[in-house]
Amino acid sequence: MIKELAKEVVSANADIDISNEAKKRSAVAYINRELIESSQYTYDTLPTQEIDDAIEEVLHDN
Repeated sequence: MIKELAKEVVSANADIDISNEAKKRSAVAYINRELIESSQYTYDTLPTQEIDDAIEEVLHDN
């Protein structure tokens, strides 16, 4: 699910002229919000490394 969310937000930001760092921050915020709102995680239990890895992988694939 995390990789799918990363793909979703990275593709939404693909045409925007912003740095990869800005795309990463946007993706982290979006994924965190989605996971917390779906009650799968709390702020304290978010899998931050998994989220970071998924975003990096998706950015490199694009």
